[in-house]
Amino acid sequence: MKIQYVVMNQAAYSDKVYACWMGKNIGGTMGTPFENKPGPLSVTGYTTPKGEPLPNDDLDLQLVWLRAMEEVGPTQLNPNRLAWYWMRYIYPDWNEYGIAKNNLKMGFLPPMSGELNNRAWHHSNGAWIRSEIWACLSPGCPHIAVKYALMDACVDHGLAEGTVAEIFTAALESVAFVETDIRAALDRALSFIPAESRVASTIRLVMEKYDGGCEWEETRRAVVEFNADWGAFQAPGNLGYVVMGLLYGEGDFLRSLLYAINCGDDTDCTAATVGAFLGILKGSAGIPKELSEYIGDRILTMSIDRSADWAKVFPETCAELWERVTRLMPTVLRAHRIAPAMVGGEANEAVFPGKIPEAPAGGLCQHTVETFMAQPPYSYTVEDHGLMADVHYEGEPYIRPGGQLTVTVDLRNPQYDPQWLEIKVHAPAGWTADYQKSLCLLHQSSCSTGPRGLGHTTGCTSWSVTFTAGDTVEAVNRIPVVMEIKGYPMPLLIPLTVLG
Repeated sequence: MKIQYVVMNQAAYSDKVYACWMGKNIGGTMGTPFENKPGPLSVTGYTTPKGEPLPNDDLDLQLVWLRAMEEVGPTQLNPNRLAWYWMRYIYPDWNEYGIAKNNLKMGFLPPMSGELNNRAWHHSNGAWIRSEIWACLSPGCPHIAVKYALMDACVDHGLAEGTVAEIFTAALESVAFVETDIRAALDRALSFIPAESRVASTIRLVMEKYDGGCEWEETRRAVVEFNADWGAFQAPGNLGYVVMGLLYGEGDFLRSLLYAINCGDDTDCTAATVGAFLGILKGSAGIPKELSEYIGDRILTMSIDRSADWAKVFPETCAELWERVTRLMPTVLRAHRIAPAMVGGEANEAVFPGKIPEAPAGGLCQHTVETFMAQPPYSYTVEDHGLMADVHYEGEPYIRPGGQLTVTVDLRNPQYDPQWLEIKVHAPAGWTADYQKSLCLLHQSSCSTGPRGLGHTTGCTSWSVTFTAGDTVEAVNRIPVVMEIKGYPMPLLIPLTVLG
């Protein structure tokens, strides 16, 4: 695919990015004192001391993702690399964060890390609250933003509504760089997520109630009733409150925040996302000075390990965060064959005064999102030496003494030459492993299989191993599968884990 050359207004883009982070900080600070309170509430503004922004994991984790993009680069970033940054920098163990980290420690890679033992939290709010970084690195290019959002969310939300939710917010915020109408931005973002998802259904419900002239309390009640079976702190209901803030606030920054906060529930997340979106949509001019000056420019964190010198690499102000994001953005676009020519102009002009980039190479659409989300729940992908291995457990990864468990690996070879593999499975003592010990991989273009998520195709060759446990089964059994590639110095290593 040829390179797209586009003109980008540097002032407009920069102003919107800075306003995004200020809006995030303002909304999070205003909403945090009311987190987990059932609505409707009657908040009218700040209730915290002047000059003291509150820490919020909504913003914390995005500082880590910025560092990951800076160190790894846009073409090499993937869910497994983000999982490494989770383990290195992020210390909270609450809810889905802790479950995913525990799964990663046992050897289960994304999206399985977000699925296993996570039924209570994989539909919740931890992912969509951290999507602005992908939008700011992909302004006006939602296909790129949702690609990275999917990588991010599946680490701790697997294939559930929590992942769908971040795809929606990343698309919404990316579109806000080039769209001036809130309703049009919402419609565009909805086109990226499965139409029958709970997130999409809740957002459409809010739109219908708003269009029908319902008061906000009535709309809120409808959202609560529609999602009553899932309870509080879940993504669909809280995203419904975000959309309520945007529609009923009618573009007014403070009113929009207050509508979201007064719905109750996860108020720091809903207000922070509303503030960030409106910051992008309207720029600094849309944020009242009395709100931004009240808390200032500092970023306080609560979820990042800053105890070591190497942890001081994270931005400490919105201005520093703005500078690093805007500097990195052209690299991300160029990795997707979009070459921005930065030109001057006023901050209130269009980000793309000329042509808006078309759907870029390597980006995602609703079809590929749906395909990714439809894969078996206990799955993950390993990539190395030009080969890709899609691991699928046939059921939950548990085995009893004397029991059996089968794991299938779909192997993909993007190289043009066939690859000959010699395979050895290092099963625990006393176990047996039944598997094919050698095979040949053709180039994946020879496959008749269709597209998979993240721009991949499914495997050309399916290989499986069936374990029969001995009399002793440990709680955690780490099983390396070594695939020696003929003619290459290093083997392909596929990590498997079976739980007792």
